[in-house]
Amino acid sequence: MKLLYITTRISGAGGLQRVLSVKTNYLIDKGYKVVIAVTNADEDEMIYNFNDEIEIIKVYPNRNKLFYFSSYKKHIKRFTDKVSPDVVIVCDNGFKGFLLPLIIKKLPLVYERHGSRFLEIKEKGRGLLEAVSDKVTYHITGYLARRFDKFVLLNKSAETEWNLKNASVIPNPLWFKATNISPLNNKIAIAVGRHVYEKGYDRMFEIWREVVKEHPDWILKIYGKVNPDYDVKAIASYYSISENVVFEDPQSNIIKAYHEASVCLLTSRSEGFGMVLLEAMACGVPCIAYNCPVGLEEIIQDDVNGYLVADGDKQEFLNRVNLVIEDVKYRQLLGIHAKNSVKKFELNVIMDKWEDLFKSLLNRTDITKSV
Repeated sequence: MKLLYITTRISGAGGLQRVLSVKTNYLIDKGYKVVIAVTNADEDEMIYNFNDEIEIIKVYPNRNKLFYFSSYKKHIKRFTDKVSPDVVIVCDNGFKGFLLPLIIKKLPLVYERHGSRFLEIKEKGRGLLEAVSDKVTYHITGYLARRFDKFVLLNKSAETEWNLKNASVIPNPLWFKATNISPLNNKIAIAVGRHVYEKGYDRMFEIWREVVKEHPDWILKIYGKVNPDYDVKAIASYYSISENVVFEDPQSNIIKAYHEASVCLLTSRSEGFGMVLLEAMACGVPCIAYNCPVGLEEIIQDDVNGYLVADGDKQEFLNRVNLVIEDVKYRQLLGIHAKNSVKKFELNVIMDKWEDLFKSLLNRTDITKSV
């Protein structure tokens, strides 16, 4: 079976890129033929490895708004005809990803959503025109989502957001098997993610400022690519915690960083899945997260394998952080439960679901052709 993935980029350290590399490498090993078309190719460093047998096509649509769609459509048609795939999978959270049913009409088409329906979170101060635009986009994407053969979401909460008859839930897979776990004896907290407003670092730093008043010997390590449009270091400086925060570059193998940490913090305003939580928990690191949209409750069971705090309740979040810091035995118990709870996300378990989906679409196509 030949699969064509259409995505925005494969370089850089985003969660989508990591998951795409893991899944496509797995499929190549299983005998599939895989082609990846990259529509927003850039010159960022390739953080994750893609199997050499994967064919990668880079396309560069005209960036002029007047000609973008016609150029994009032309490129899509050209490489789709060339590749002649059995199934097309779209991994593009932007608006243009929803346009594929208007372009590709004779092939099984899957949309793979890696974020909340309300992914485009903006900073405060948006005006009436932006609000109207958001509402129009909401309805258009909802209509176009129904045009895909399958609309794959990462959790049940996202399924509720979209309310589609063609929806299927397939979580992201855990991309490694942790043989060792963190000893949880270092005075280090960890956070991993892009430097963007959506990830809520301002919320994290407001809490961390209070943590270090009680525990000045603890350090928060943040792994993510520097973004000049959202200066996380400046935010840390604003909260006067620069001495207790260390900024690290993205890591292709983040496992070592988790093994050095004793707690993982996540204060996002929105999450598509929470891959960071899976990674940390697989290394036996307890996690404390805001229960933001969508689906983190399907990973963290509050007070069992970590803590899930009501979104925005900074006092309760602070209480949980202090408890994990101060009670070493309970921290270790949470870590044990965390590691045991992520087995259902192991790679082979999740990829079996994807293979079943591909086969069902192919069988449906064969039946249609024979009628």
